[in-house]
Amino acid sequence: MGEFFLAVDGGGSKTEFCLYDRATGKTEHFLSGSTNYKISPTDAERQAFQQGIKRVYLETGVNAEQIRGLVMGMSGVDSPEDHARYLKLGLSTGVAVDRIYVCNDSEIAFYAQGTPPGLCIVAGTGSSATGVAKDRRTARSGGWGTPISDEGSGIWIGIQVLQKILRFCDGYDAYQPVFDHLRQHFSAPSFDELPKILTLIDMQQIAATARLVIDHAEAGDSFCDELVRRAACHTAEIATSVYAKLAFHQESSVDVVMAGSLFKSPTYRRRFIKETLRLTAGDNMRFCEEVSRPVLGGVALAKVLFL
Repeated sequence: MGEFFLAVDGGGSKTEFCLYDRATGKTEHFLSGSTNYKISPTDAERQAFQQGIKRVYLETGVNAEQIRGLVMGMSGVDSPEDHARYLKLGLSTGVAVDRIYVCNDSEIAFYAQGTPPGLCIVAGTGSSATGVAKDRRTARSGGWGTPISDEGSGIWIGIQVLQKILRFCDGYDAYQPVFDHLRQHFSAPSFDELPKILTLIDMQQIAATARLVIDHAEAGDSFCDELVRRAACHTAEIATSVYAKLAFHQESSVDVVMAGSLFKSPTYRRRFIKETLRLTAGDNMRFCEEVSRPVLGGVALAKVLFL
């Protein structure tokens, strides 16, 4: 019987499972739905997680006894209660408790590209940062849930632009060109009808509007460009907080890993880097390329924890 590591990258939009064969080094990947219970309806995160695990076991023939280590990087892990909730999910796989590690998704994203000391800033549906010191001490900022946190994220951008369009619909704010695209996006026949539709949308639909805003910003729309600038500044503040908490100014080199869908935008990424450098006034940061598959950081972390 072979031995495997299993990594899970649980997000607000989708969840990726990666099975790593320790003998061959090969990986197999599987997708499921949102496993952030703070965004998904009640019990939906459990169903999505278990559907993903079922696929892993059925399609590979691997069983729980062969899983040497399970690393779960979940976007909803913000408190001891969250940790306990996701650990219970992990135990439903049949993997023993001493072979399970649960953390925030930003921690596994860091290991996908970085080496301690360093930090990972996640800007996708939500936003958060996790830093990892040389001795593996961690520090965390942001990501405490919408609407009180997740500044600079897809949801934050969506809320800002939808607030503005509602003000326009109600007659006390200026028209912006992106508003027509948003009305079409939500299939509203008119701006009079749009508010009624917006009262029924969920957090994932709100976050999805960020893509329209970013596309308009990159096409030269000044209103959308300002929203993207503000968003990137917020994520820079979150990253800088972690940099300070772990006294990274004392390090000769610090990896800064950028993860999440918003960093696919050159405009967002450029603004984030510029503001982070301004806030830290540091010259020791190495900005890593945007992480395309954070789940591979879960595999890298499993190699550290479970060898």
